[in-house]
Amino acid sequence: MFLKRLAFAALAAAPFLCASSPASAEGMLTELRIGVLDHDSDLLRERHETSDPDINLEARFASPDFLSWAFSPNPLIGANINTGDGTSLAYAGLGWTFFLTDGIFTDFTLGGAIHDGETDGPSADSRQYGCRLAFHESFSLGYSFDGHNAIMLGIDHMSNASLCDKNDGLTNLGIRYAYRF
Repeated sequence: MFLKRLAFAALAAAPFLCASSPASAEGMLTELRIGVLDHDSDLLRERHETSDPDINLEARFASPDFLSWAFSPNPLIGANINTGDGTSLAYAGLGWTFFLTDGIFTDFTLGGAIHDGETDGPSADSRQYGCRLAFHESFSLGYSFDGHNAIMLGIDHMSNASLCDKNDGLTNLGIRYAYRF
């Protein structure tokens, strides 16, 4: 529950922090995303956690000049907040968006996460994640209707890459809406 409150507070504060920073040509906050994810999706493997959906919230920021060598990824913060008793997580990282046509794009993120799931032992309704901190990555395929509005289908994954004894990982599938400023 603490992690859910922390994630909501951080995401709620992000626009105010961005608004109080000096303005640039593009602005600091570049995009907001919201979506619904199938928590621990059983389309990929047997579900061990709740079937209650996750609400995904994400804020993306202007790419700093020093990241131009890496195809100018956007720094981001986000959260997957489970609407039931499943694992929730907050994450931060970098996101790359590549347009394949005028409207169709792919999106990839890579970063770290902190979660409130089981770390010590498995239970009947939870995966065992081994570590509180984990890697977080996502991949989406989307369509941009205009310069501001887009919708995407994607996969979202968290795991510790076998850095801890247990590494069940958590994979969600879902749909998200993006608004670009």
